[in-house]
Amino acid sequence: MRSSFSDAGRLLEGAEPEVALLAATRPEVEPLLRVVEAPREETVAGKPWWLCRFSKGAGSGTGVIIQAGYDKTNTAHALTCLLESTRPSLVLQVGIGGAFREAGLDLGDIVLATAEIYGDTGIRAPEGWISTEEFGFPLLERNGRRFWNRFPLDDGLVQRCAEVVSAGDWGVRAPRVVAGSCVTLSEISGRTEDGDDLHRRWDALLESMEGAAAAHVCAIYEVPFLEIRGVSNLVVDRERESWDVKGAAERAAQAAALVGSHLDEVLR
Repeated sequence: MRSSFSDAGRLLEGAEPEVALLAATRPEVEPLLRVVEAPREETVAGKPWWLCRFSKGAGSGTGVIIQAGYDKTNTAHALTCLLESTRPSLVLQVGIGGAFREAGLDLGDIVLATAEIYGDTGIRAPEGWISTEEFGFPLLERNGRRFWNRFPLDDGLVQRCAEVVSAGDWGVRAPRVVAGSCVTLSEISGRTEDGDDLHRRWDALLESMEGAAAAHVCAIYEVPFLEIRGVSNLVVDRERESWDVKGAAERAAQAAALVGSHLDEVLR
């Protein structure tokens, strides 16, 4: 039986994509497929991948879109398959997320992660929450650095991404672009009190189910990483009818396309 790594290597042989776009679900992938050129679908380890190009002036940059599946393990597996086969200039996690009520965000805002945090890796003790740093075992040690729950992103990279996204042609109403920490959980917070607690504990803007795993794997392989999320809902007592998944996914995809089309500016 062929391994996942050999499947990825076969697909990417000679392609050498400059940017890899990770998205969890089909509703998050579909807007990406509409903003890139000539997506060609393949399958790696049972998951759909698409080789594509981004418009970029006289030429275009190359990319690969991966529908990784939701939650941490799916993300880590798909990204490991990719990075064992090729090293793109940038990995970009794209999708939707729930904004914490006290963060002051609105539906349709764009959030750029400045750090990704494992929000449910630790100990829930009678005296309160205990993080990995408090019980003394880092999640990763790399080149003299210790990573606990928090995986910081490169400040300059995030700032240049924000400039490119903010300056893009958004038509009638450009979204607000906000940078800040994001939390990754294996559950969706469906109670206001839980969202408020996460916001205060981690000083975070938004939650999702994948970002920390992607940041973690990119730190292992020393590959530049960014994350773009469209706000689909506020983290309050669950009101599914108030969510805007489609609009949030479309805005995140458009922001990702701007990054892919201006990769030289983002990575300079």
